Amino acid sequence: MSELKFGIALNEGADSMADEARRAEVLGFDSVWVGEHVVWHHPIHDGLMVMAAAASVTKHIRLGTAILLLSLKHPVLVCKAVTTLDHISGGRVSLGVGIGGEYPKEFEAMGVPVKERGPRVDEAIRLMKRLWAEDSVTFEGRFFSVVDVGLEPHPVQRPHPPVLIGGRRKALRRTALYGDGWMPYMYSPEMYREDWKKIEEMAGEAGRDPSRIERTVWVPICVADSYEAAAKMSSKALGGDYGQSFDAIVRKYAVLGTPQDCAARIKEYIEAGAEHIIMSPSAPGDEAREFPKAIASEILPLLNKD
Repeated sequence: MSELKFGIALNEGADSMADEARRAEVLGFDSVWVGEHVVWHHPIHDGLMVMAAAASVTKHIRLGTAILLLSLKHPVLVCKAVTTLDHISGGRVSLGVGIGGEYPKEFEAMGVPVKERGPRVDEAIRLMKRLWAEDSVTFEGRFFSVVDVGLEPHPVQRPHPPVLIGGRRKALRRTALYGDGWMPYMYSPEMYREDWKKIEEMAGEAGRDPSRIERTVWVPICVADSYEAAAKMSSKALGGDYGQSFDAIVRKYAVLGTPQDCAARIKEYIEAGAEHIIMSPSAPGDEAREFPKAIASEILPLLNKD
């Protein structure tokens, strides 16, 4: 396994998400991540704009989207924006993408049929990787077409910034065929171990080396004085984020409890094959803001991360 890495998701409710990114770097995290929606259950920012702000105040930490809804965007514009961000940051960008679909209203707002979201993302990834790597691209797809198009400058990272595939079990094939990384969410360690084997098989059948696919996982985390207190806090926060009850599933998918409880659960993901753990503070209001410090000072040392 590669060296373990630990990332933190930015708090959407922070007064300054750029300051939160800078704090994450000071605390010693390897990466910082931001999600996005166009229309959502609560106020939410554009992910790439937030990453640009974070790039301007950090020097070393990796910057990623977890995730960018590629199904709602034109790949040529995304390609251009990510290249710009890669230059601004000095080659520190990771692009996590997904298909979305859990909130049809944003697809209506963008004029994109929900049923087309998977094929659109597959096609967009193929086109973007060519635009990043080639001087002139002609591409005729079902949704996107370009003739003799070159986007300059090319990214700092060659041939392109890593593209990580977010989602759940329907994203396995997409990961195996197109992903530079796998970034599932709402996954148990048992699911992770089982599904990584499927990705390995599919990637091998497609002629790809699965060892070159970065194994990340996105997990909600709530640090509290007890496991049950953390479960209640996290369930309330996730329910507000996603517009549904998490009472029955929060214990399956979230990292919960005391620092010792949390470290033990994270070790289960590591044993299942994850090599980059992305933690999303999950608690109501301002309580989650203190989680990055607690994670860095009380949990990472238990995982042999100085």
